[in-house]
Formats: sequence, structure tokens, C-alpha cells
Amino acid sequence: MNNNVVSVQLHSVRQLIEQDFEGTLVELKNAGFDAVEFAGRYGKFKKDPKGLKLYLDNLSLEVSGVHAGLSQLRGDVGNSNLQFFKDIGAKLVIVPHDPRVDTVDDINYLIDELNFLTAKVQKYGMTLGYHNHAKEFKVFGSSTFWDYLASNTNKMLALQLDVGWANYAGADSIEQFRRYAGRIASTHLKVRTHDGEDKSPIIGRDGYDWYQLVKNGLSIGGTRWFVIEQEEFPDNLSPIQALAASKAGIDKVITSLKEECE
Repeated sequence: MNNNVVSVQLHSVRQLIEQDFEGTLVELKNAGFDAVEFAGRYGKFKKDPKGLKLYLDNLSLEVSGVHAGLSQLRGDVGNSNLQFFKDIGAKLVIVPHDPRVDTVDDINYLIDELNFLTAKVQKYGMTLGYHNHAKEFKVFGSSTFWDYLASNTNKMLALQLDVGWANYAGADSIEQFRRYAGRIASTHLKVRTHDGEDKSPIIGRDGYDWYQLVKNGLSIGGTRWFVIEQEEFPDNLSPIQALAASKAGIDKVITSLKEECE
């Protein structure tokens, strides 16, 4: 098992990133992360991809992926952005959401655009992906919007499963790995709590079977990166402290899996 399978979505620390981009990356590295997933914030490097790549290399931080809306991938603007993503070392370009995904009249237009952009992104040596929220798991026909999108897009389109939102919607996250084996290249690890729910949003303290999830993601789903995204911060923990606590929970799971393989 590759040691570097855990990343962090920088949306988790968006306010810190805006205040001190470089210092926040150092803090995340010190918290144990070996990779980051970008979400539109690049600090002073927003027009200097090679400078950002050098800074990341000096910290020994990989880029597990970037989130980019479809408007950022279209036309000449898209060409420029894709070159930027390639230059910083990204291999996955993930569409974080689109309002057409749960609209009966419009989902096919989204699918057509995703299929077109899948080929475009491939020309830059990267893979396009789509990220779910809860609404993708609403009933559509005999299945869900998520199933419809997955079944009608190019199989080269990666699926980024957000476990927090899938579980929140009542979907079986582990079943998604089985259903779309080899296609879930990246998985967002998150605890999304319902209002008034007495459950810790820290991974490993919430009662969920993360062991089986990670095991199935690696062995069946095709997951290369497990990306921790922290949106709830309990017990007066700072975003960095909460992320470090969730990472410690996943590290225990990965250690157990390694021991099982020995």
C-alpha cells in the first residue's frame, strides 16, 4: 500500500488560506499531510504555477487534485487553467458541482458537456472527475441522478465520492465502490451531521466503519487519494486541529490495513 494516500481539501481552511497561503500549507504539512487538493485559492502563485510547484516540492506536498467549475474549463480560459493545473502537478481535475445535475430537463446537457471536457482534459495528461453532494442521490427514474450521470458519461470520467454527503443522503458509500469499481479515483472523507444529531464530526469518533470504507475504496473502487474535508469544528478545535484529529483517525485505519496485508 502506498503511504501517501491521504490528502486535504483546502476548502477546509479557506479563511486561513486567504490570510496566509504559504503559512497554512506549512501548518498542514506539520499536521501530517503529504498532499493537498486545491479549490480555487492559490495565494500569490495564482499566475505563477511553476513557482507554486517549486514551493510545494520544497514542502514535499503532492497535488492530489483541483476543484474547478465548468466555467473554468470552457474555451480559451479553460485551456489556460488546464495548463496551470498541469504545471502545478495535478492529475485530477474535479468538477465540484453543477446545478443541472438534479434537473430532469437539463442533466443530459451536463452529461454532454462532461463527455466533451473529459476528452479535452485528457489532452493535458489529466483526468476529469465529478464530485457529489446530497442532491445527486435523489430518486430519478428507477435509480438516482448519480447513477444516471455515471451510467451515461464516458467511463474515463472519474467519480469523486463524497462520503459525508452520500451518507447524509442515506446512500451506501461502500456500495458505490462496488457499483463503480475502478472509477472512484478520489474519495472525500467527511462526517456530515444532521441538525441536532449527537455525533462527532471528527473521523474515527463518529461510529462509522471507516475501516471497511477505506479497504473497499482501495481494493475495489480504484481510489488513489482519500481527501479529508472538514466543515464542522467541534470542541473549540481550530480547523487545523480538527483536520489533524480526523487524519489521526484515518491513519489508524491505514495502519490496521497495512498490518492485515503483512
